[in-house]
Amino acid sequence: MADSESLRRKRNHIVARVAPTGERISLSRDRIQNLANVEDALSQRVEETPHGPTARERQVLAYHKKYKTTSPLYEKIRAKYPD
Repeated sequence: MADSESLRRKRNHIVARVAPTGERISLSRDRIQNLANVEDALSQRVEETPHGPTARERQVLAYHKKYKTTSPLYEKIRAKYPD
């Protein structure tokens, strides 16, 4: 039994953590018989995930926080993500 919160899509595979060990398994999408159900679970999970800053935006935010500086890009990102 896989936890629906742990589902990830990686190219042509679905990666999930299984109970009770928490071990990750990778399943080929070509071999999944109930692919429509799995895709529905994946899409619901994606919709629930809040969109945060990209890796590049996180890098800019962390740099300016560390060195206590500012820039127009930093201010633009801060306005986009006020938290």
